Formats: sequence, structure tokens, C-alpha cells
Amino acid sequence: MKNDVLIKFITVQTTEDNDSDTLEINARGTLEKSDSGYIIEYSEIDEEMQGSKTTVSVDSPDCITMTREGSYNSRFIIEKGKRHSCYYDTPAGSLMMGVFASDVSVKLTENGGKLKMKYTIDFNSSMVAENSVTLSVKKI
Repeated sequence: MKNDVLIKFITVQTTEDNDSDTLEINARGTLEKSDSGYIIEYSEIDEEMQGSKTTVSVDSPDCITMTREGSYNSRFIIEKGKRHSCYYDTPAGSLMMGVFASDVSVKLTENGGKLKMKYTIDFNSSMVAENSVTLSVKKI
């Protein structure tokens, strides 16, 4: 059963130059239990990405897959201790990037909870940024 939820994202991105940027987004979406964990879905509210749908799948306690469909298509696999080649598709073109997760924490029930991810993004094996993402989910 899908439950309506409020989702709060806090993303901190630090570039290789030690410049840090924090982004906080609130959205409405759904949360449902799946065979492997949980699925969170929401529509992007950012003006540039409006019309896009994002799905966050908790595949295991150590692995989260984030998929976006719309004007910016992407699929990131964030798995603790592993590097995955992931794609990011924009109106200007597509690119492949490496995503290495140093930490993944899942504390989620059908009523909500938290997901925490810490991962780096690289291009051609050169680190570009370190991201720390926290998703807080609360049943409405």
C-alpha cells in the first residue's frame, strides 16, 4: 500500500576545491514497502526539472538506487563500499560518472524514517565532489 508522505532532503556538496553548498528541498510523495525494502516516489519541484519523477528504491540496508525520469534522466546506484558507473542525461547531453558510497544508512518503516548517504562523484576516476544526503520521510 502506498502512503502519502512529506519528504525533506538536505544535500551538502563539497567540491575538490573545498567549496561547500547546502540545498534543502521539501516535497510530497509516496512511500511503499517492496519485496526488497521500500520505494519513495515524488515529482520534482525545481523549476528546471518540473515534470520529472524521482524514485528512490531501498534495495538493501547498504544499497539505494535513485532514478529520475523527465527532462533530466539519471540512475545512481549508491552502495556502501562500492563504485558504480552511473549516467546523467541533461538537455545539453549525457555523461557517465562514477559514484562511490562510503556510507549508507537506512532507518525506514512504512510510517517514514531516514535515509543517509555519503558518496563521491568522479569523472574519468578524478573526484569532482563529495555529497552527503539525508532524506527524512514522514507519513501524512
